[in-house]
Amino acid sequence: MQKKELKHMEKLLKSRKDILLKEFEERVRKYRDAVSEKAADIADIASSSSNEVLEIAVAEEDAKELKQIEDALARIKAGQYGVCEQCGQVIKKARLKAIPFATLCVVCKEEEERECDVKAFRERAEEIADRPVNMEFDEIDTRRLGKKISELERDDNRN
Repeated sequence: MQKKELKHMEKLLKSRKDILLKEFEERVRKYRDAVSEKAADIADIASSSSNEVLEIAVAEEDAKELKQIEDALARIKAGQYGVCEQCGQVIKKARLKAIPFATLCVVCKEEEERECDVKAFRERAEEIADRPVNMEFDEIDTRRLGKKISELERDDNRN
């Protein structure tokens, strides 16, 4: 990647980082304001609680993205930005423009996702197999999952 492109990506990452930090500050301010106001009735308390859970989930996702941005900025400084951590090949510019903190090339990311899918299906199949067989759909679910696992394993073997 050329120096000009690296500077552009660094600017993009820093801009996104600033946005996330401002959103975090706003969330903290809103939380402090909400804590200072006392809820009047049960409905207000319930509504407030569900909003807090949602806000926490959003904040966790933002924190993950912030960490990825920090890591990408560190890779730029180290001269490792745009190199796939799995295979060592250059990550295509289009991918980096779409996901500036990407650490894997498309091929390696797809492989990682396939492995996660297979693992999730196996876990689900084990979970179903461990349940008592008193539901009429258990057998159908188990057959479908078994078939899907077989398909994913065949796809894996082709690649």
